[in-house]
Amino acid sequence: MIAAAVTCTLLAGAAGAFLEPLSFAVSLPVAVMGGFILAALRKK
Repeated sequence: MIAAAVTCTLLAGAAGAFLEPLSFAVSLPVAVMGGFILAALRKK
């Protein structure tokens, strides 16, 4: 699960680098990592 979270966050960061508004580029990896954190909390 941790490897998938890191991989998806890095991919979101790479994809976010091509987005025009800087706020989208910054918030996309944060949103992906937040989704993984929420999924981990729900499993507990």
